[in-house]
Amino acid sequence: MNKSIAIVFAAFVLAPIVCWGQEQMTVARFREITSTPGDNTPLNPKLAAAISDLFTNATVSIVLKYPDGKTLNVEATESAKTVGGKYIVTTVHSQSNSEHVDSIMTYDEKASAYRGWAAYGEKIIGGVSVFDLQKKIVSTYVDYGDGSSELSVGSYSNTESSDRALIFKNGVLFCTRESKTMPVNKSK
Repeated sequence: MNKSIAIVFAAFVLAPIVCWGQEQMTVARFREITSTPGDNTPLNPKLAAAISDLFTNATVSIVLKYPDGKTLNVEATESAKTVGGKYIVTTVHSQSNSEHVDSIMTYDEKASAYRGWAAYGEKIIGGVSVFDLQKKIVSTYVDYGDGSSELSVGSYSNTESSDRALIFKNGVLFCTRESKTMPVNKSK
């Protein structure tokens, strides 16, 4: 996967999730959390409130549109698990190659913020999300630290989630991303 597509793919993973605050995420801590088996520990109430249903097995359709008119369609599968009642770990597998992207979502009590991370090589990418729990919409901002950033707005229900993101490189629109995630099986 080339670097630009990998950044956009990682951006997709972070779209429904969450950076600033007290908890610091390192590559070692990220790998420790993502490699931990899922469990049945009840989720933090703030984290549980932000998800309608946890899609433990889902299909994902992603459309990337570039300013030059090029369009890229990506189909993927997504799995999710909870870890220690504090984290939701999501893994997205692209159907076009063998790569996958893990992400972590949590509610940071100290920061009063929903936070999320993905790893890109030895770099942690973080974002912050704001949820309107009554309207079931979410807005996410991600700063990749290399001049790339994204702003996305999405909606979610117990039958699907979708979002639209604007992805920028050095302040110039790089591409847009639209995604739709639908569960194959649902569980709380």
